[in-house]
Amino acid sequence: MKFLWTIVAVLLLILGSIACNEHKADVTAGLKPIETRNAGNLTVVLMNDAGELKQGQNDFLVQFRNQQGQPVDAGDVQLGSSMAMPGMAPMSGDSQVTPAGQAGTYRVKSNFAMSGAWHFTISWNGPNGQGSTAFNSNVR
Repeated sequence: MKFLWTIVAVLLLILGSIACNEHKADVTAGLKPIETRNAGNLTVVLMNDAGELKQGQNDFLVQFRNQQGQPVDAGDVQLGSSMAMPGMAPMSGDSQVTPAGQAGTYRVKSNFAMSGAWHFTISWNGPNGQGSTAFNSNVR
């Protein structure tokens, strides 16, 4: 009888684990869009808790969505940023892009030394093709 209860307990643990994994929290829940761009058959959305970028260290997400609005894997993702400086070379912002643990969603850590108008370029190469998009956004 003890053996039967052990088997039941193990099965309940396995079923509970499967159920928890299917209901992982959406890492984008509660975040506000900063910018949204259509690029071919993908939509690229930058988002964070404030809905805007600020001077200094920033943590935000980039998500790639298909035409049905579902996140899709973009593979290798790069983000470049620069700020035009009159009479000088453009200022660049450092960015590190890593997968966020949810399909098509990537964490970005960037540092913007100054507030003002920044130019962003996002490029990707993965199972859903390769592409890029560019946009301007203000850093507050």
